[in-house]
Amino acid sequence: MTRFTPAAIVLLALVNTAFAQSYPNRPITLTVSTTPGASPDLIARLFGQALSGALKTPVVIENKGGANGQIAVAAVAQAAPDGYSFLATTGATLTTNPALYPKTGQLVVSAFTPVTRFAHQDFIITARPSLNVRSLAELKEWTKKNPGKLNVATTALGSLAYLTAQLFKQAASLDFVTIPHNGGGLAVGAVLGDHADLLVETVSLSRPHIESGKLIPIATTGPRRSAFLPDVPTLKELGLEGCETSGWTAMVAPKDTPSAIIALIQGELAKSAKSDEVKKKLADLSAEPVVNTPEEFARELREERAMWGRVIKQAGIKLE
Repeated sequence: MTRFTPAAIVLLALVNTAFAQSYPNRPITLTVSTTPGASPDLIARLFGQALSGALKTPVVIENKGGANGQIAVAAVAQAAPDGYSFLATTGATLTTNPALYPKTGQLVVSAFTPVTRFAHQDFIITARPSLNVRSLAELKEWTKKNPGKLNVATTALGSLAYLTAQLFKQAASLDFVTIPHNGGGLAVGAVLGDHADLLVETVSLSRPHIESGKLIPIATTGPRRSAFLPDVPTLKELGLEGCETSGWTAMVAPKDTPSAIIALIQGELAKSAKSDEVKKKLADLSAEPVVNTPEEFARELREERAMWGRVIKQAGIKLE
């Protein structure tokens, strides 16, 4: 382990500060781990545009979707830690991949340093109206009377929606079969068509169908009630501890990126998150800003990686 003298620590701090003062002097690349038009991409572009205006330099968006974010992870992990390359990705990529992909998923832990979260989108559990279930208590009663018959639609195996369903199943001690679909639209369609009983999806995808009466809300999964569905209780309110999850988008940097650069970027993003324009555009996606410090973000990453590791192990999910 390298030990620095007090003089060396002061020198490093001065170098770090001098670097930040001349930064940036060329375009910044923000690699996004999803395809263009997906919610994480739209959120990343929104904050990238705000950052570009604040720093008066172009922020170039590069989409490298696929493999649950691992293509983008591998690309940015090789970039120089000079403050000109960042990764915008999802909570699933950063917190579940280490357990889902034991051989290759550890790269998100070893090769990056946290910058900040951008925003989060709560998940919500909904039911088809013909199930005649309108609460968690009624759902539990239904499963007792109909053992082994309940099924839940989510997005792909290993997705955060799929894993949220497994967490809900474990916490509520419910007996159901989770049916993964290739995309949220297909999962929604399965429930609307009475081919599945419950849906676990984001509020943004579910809300229009709730408002039209085609889906019955049971509970949201966030730490507090959704601002977009304030009448729907959280799982925590209903007595299920340890079920707080959300789909979120965040920024990380290659390991050893100067701390002064990290602080500058996070500070500007935090300012932008308070603007009415950013709040409105996030609200259009049923998302809320959550721009936290690198230290807070690092703690959340540790906690969520541990939680999802337990859920994935108990569910016996292996993707590699």
